Amino acid sequence: MYRKNGPLFPFPTEESLTPFQTPQRKCIVGYFEGIKANNPLGVSVTVLPELGEMFEIPALTEQGPVTILFVMVVPKSDLDVFKGIKYAEDFTLKMRNTVQHFFPEIHTRIDEENFALTDDNAFLQTAIAPVIRKPYSLVKNKLVVGCGDSVFLNDPITGQGCNLSSYCAEQLYETLMKYKDSKWDIEAGEYYWNRTKQYVTEVTGWTNAMTKPLPNHVVQLLLQGAQDQAKADEIAEWFANPTKAYEAFFLNNIN
Repeated sequence: MYRKNGPLFPFPTEESLTPFQTPQRKCIVGYFEGIKANNPLGVSVTVLPELGEMFEIPALTEQGPVTILFVMVVPKSDLDVFKGIKYAEDFTLKMRNTVQHFFPEIHTRIDEENFALTDDNAFLQTAIAPVIRKPYSLVKNKLVVGCGDSVFLNDPITGQGCNLSSYCAEQLYETLMKYKDSKWDIEAGEYYWNRTKQYVTEVTGWTNAMTKPLPNHVVQLLLQGAQDQAKADEIAEWFANPTKAYEAFFLNNIN
């Protein structure tokens, strides 16, 4: 089990955006051969309330097309069955049994004879305690700023690490341009934080909500998406535009 370390510099925690002190999910991921791809090809998500989620993701490797099985496990739930597994053979067997028991639709597409990890290193277990930090501080009167996971570390359930990092890198660039001829001091740090705070707040709010039981109006949206392709496309867009997800969770109501 691997855990992501904190920042190299002790940026102060933003308590209002950091409600959890422990990981909300255990992340179990493997790259597998021997799974017939979804039709149509794409990322699929299966949600098991109070247990966790399965993300099935097509990928291309040196060995050719493979399927990533990414299980996000609620700690101490019935799905929390990978503890102590260190070897590829044991991981493969446990994943096959887990898919058979909890995700039968995926299991119907598994070729038992060819189901295997792409190599002995193609699996990982990790757990992340999400924490949002103020992305600037002073050390010996010098401004230090942070970007990406070093300061904005969310649970990976919504896959927003790259989105958030790239957004904040852009805002840091804009801050550097604004202050290129000015003193690099606390004012610049506050300007950078003010440029990023709303987006960070919305991404974090949505992500944290996804680790909890889904509110009823969101459940109804998902059920609509199962019957309405336009609604399904709208929901899929959440992952590319998380502000839409935030609106759906916290600002919009089902009529």
